[in-house]
Amino acid sequence: MAATHRPTYATRPWQWLAAAAAGALILTGCGAGEDPQTVSARGIVLNLGGRIGILDGIDAPVKIAAERPAGAEPTEDVFTLSGQSQLPTGEIVGVDDGALVAIDPASPERAVVLGPAVAWFASHQRHNAWAVTEEPAQTACAGQDLPESVTARYTVRQYALSGRPGPVGSALPCGIRPLADGGRGMIGLLTTADDSSLGNAKKARTDVVLLDPGTHQTSRTLAKDVTIVSAGGARVLWRQPDCGKADCITVYDTTAGKGQPLPDCDTGVPAGRGVVSADGRRYATALTTQGHNHLAVLDLGEGRCKDLGPQASLTGTDLDGPFKAAWSQANLLTLDTGP
Repeated sequence: MAATHRPTYATRPWQWLAAAAAGALILTGCGAGEDPQTVSARGIVLNLGGRIGILDGIDAPVKIAAERPAGAEPTEDVFTLSGQSQLPTGEIVGVDDGALVAIDPASPERAVVLGPAVAWFASHQRHNAWAVTEEPAQTACAGQDLPESVTARYTVRQYALSGRPGPVGSALPCGIRPLADGGRGMIGLLTTADDSSLGNAKKARTDVVLLDPGTHQTSRTLAKDVTIVSAGGARVLWRQPDCGKADCITVYDTTAGKGQPLPDCDTGVPAGRGVVSADGRRYATALTTQGHNHLAVLDLGEGRCKDLGPQASLTGTDLDGPFKAAWSQANLLTLDTGP
């Protein structure tokens, strides 16, 4: 088993929220017992280039909750977070400087440091999250015959978001990168080979696999030679090779044990990049249209597509690049820099 760093449990100032096109970073929190699908986004937290502001509602004035830390450079922004999302239970989770952290929206000035992480994903157990750490494959997988594109061996560890110590970490088989907790097992991406058709370039050929929840060994292969689009909850999206149409993207539900195409969108074709909500229910993506690129939310449970219209942050961008939006429970948050 790969070595797992001993976590430190502490609190630190609140430092982040969701990735946006530029400028302010945002997430929200609803009141206890409220249904996020029926409540307008409020309690919005913004990273104002080093200061933290809060909006009581979308149109409310900004209230400064935390000033720039003493000693910080004028252009230094210490309030950063990667991979951030708000879970259905309300906690906001992300990675800060190599550590998995969680915050309660009721006290956003403090964050619980859970343990080391380079990535994370939601657990199917409420108020829990999986931290992902890595070791160089050259040492962690020494002696194994692996594709050259396998550069790391991953270890997963589940944490209670309260900060209570949990089970020790489990090293996954070399060549498997964890993607999501499917409830009936972890969803992983298995690198099977390097595609030699690209000359000196190394493009990995990958399969989507389901891991045994007890041993974390591969129990079933869900798809062969595909490219991952996104994953969250019990759902994983993949694209068949050399195919750009919407019907080439499969949505697989590990709970139901079956896959289906993405829901149709009347105004365009999903670009093949996006982000799935932490509960696996919704998928936000860009639609390629004959005019401006649009933002859309696809309900993967009911098979519906809602076109949110053109967005300035999608104009003139690489549609295969990062998708700068984040989920806050049932709210999709992005920054529209248009007039």
